[in-house]
Amino acid sequence: MMKIVVAVDGSKYTEMCLATAAFLCKDRSNLKVHVVNVLPHFSDLDFELMPRDREVMRNSFTQRSEAMLRNAIDYLEKQGIKDVQADIIKGASPSEAIIDYTEKEKANLLIIGARGASEGARFLLGAEAPKIVKYTPCCVYIVKETCMEFCPMPTNPVS
Repeated sequence: MMKIVVAVDGSKYTEMCLATAAFLCKDRSNLKVHVVNVLPHFSDLDFELMPRDREVMRNSFTQRSEAMLRNAIDYLEKQGIKDVQADIIKGASPSEAIIDYTEKEKANLLIIGARGASEGARFLLGAEAPKIVKYTPCCVYIVKETCMEFCPMPTNPVS
């Protein structure tokens, strides 16, 4: 069975990654798509948060991730992809979390965006992409806006 991992973060690249996955997987059998979102490592976010505030923030991020992943599954299933799994993953860094996940799942392909939720942040993965490409044991497809000439954007945004 072929396994494809799609990393999403809620940015416009999330939609492009999902459109790319749908395009690449359309009319194929014997494959499973894993949609993942990396939950931020809270000790790195703000050392001055009170424990209660940190818990509220963690719950908020988790709810956002769950909603994003539900929308991604709905979109892919509407595109005819039947075997879709969604996971919230954690790690010391986004790249490490994604690399570990692709290794654990023995993925054949990873689809990530070139940029992400914050245009200035170069993606949750943008600055991490070189590490991911270097250390991920599978092929990596990095989605840029020019890819959309081949993979049309969805008509209903998923993020």
